[in-house]
Order: sequence, then C-alpha cells, then structure tokens
Amino acid sequence: MVSIDKKIIFVSHCPSENTKILSDTVLDTIKSHKLKLKVEMYSPFNITSNDVLQSDGIMIGTIENFGYMAGATKDFFDRCYNDLLEKSQGLPVFYYVRAGLDGEGSERALNRIILGLKWKQVLKPLILKGQWNDNFVTLVSEASLNFAIGIEEGIY
Repeated sequence: MVSIDKKIIFVSHCPSENTKILSDTVLDTIKSHKLKLKVEMYSPFNITSNDVLQSDGIMIGTIENFGYMAGATKDFFDRCYNDLLEKSQGLPVFYYVRAGLDGEGSERALNRIILGLKWKQVLKPLILKGQWNDNFVTLVSEASLNFAIGIEEGIY
C-alpha cells in the first residue's frame, strides 16, 4: 500500500466529450503510476479557497470561450482570488487550455492571475489549439505526470 504524502488539486472544466477525455487522462495517468500523492478533481463551480490552501499543487484544465478562459474557470478565480492572495504564494501550478482558436486570451488571463497570486508556474502551459487531435491526450498525460512527480519529489 502506498502512503499518501501530498495532495494535488485539479480544477477541471470539461463541458464536452473531448475535454472529459483530457480530464480523465490526467486522473488515470497519475493514479496508474501509484505515486505518494492524492489527486482531487473539482469543478470550478465547487472548489473553495480552503481546498486550494490545503494542497501542495494545483492543475487547471479549462477551455477557451470567446477568446478568453471559460466563465466557469473565471468564476473560480472571482470567488477565491482574494482569499488566496497572500496565503498561497509559491503554490506550484500547471494548466492546459483546450482552445478552438489560438488560446492567446486564455493564456494571457491565466498568466496574469497566476502572477498576481504569486504562484509558481512550473511547466509551460499547454495550449491545445484548433481541431481535436489525439496527440492532445499524450501531451496532457506527459505534462500531468511530470507535474505530479515533481510535487511528489518536492522538486516544485
């Protein structure tokens, strides 16, 4: 039996079958490697600042809507930002955006929020652009495993 030493929060907005595949990939990849950490997935609507404050790292999976991050993801930050400010500095973060267009607005907005919270962006964000590509699953799997191992080992 693997003892659990650390916890990652995964805030996932997955309104379509393809984004659900990406979210499932994150969970399945990390769980299949039997790491000494727990991953808890939350909808952006259900997560609280307290959930984040009790974690060792946060992953965010969102979509692009109208050239910006999903309203659900923005709702999470609208509700929790002030509570997290000054209390979560240095929290390791990784995010991906499923972008039908270019993802630039979502990336710019998320980077500004992360900068304002003084979180530590430990991996380059994945901007999964254009039409669905099965390679997106591989990219998300590799990045989420990298993030999880880094959290487990204390690298991040």
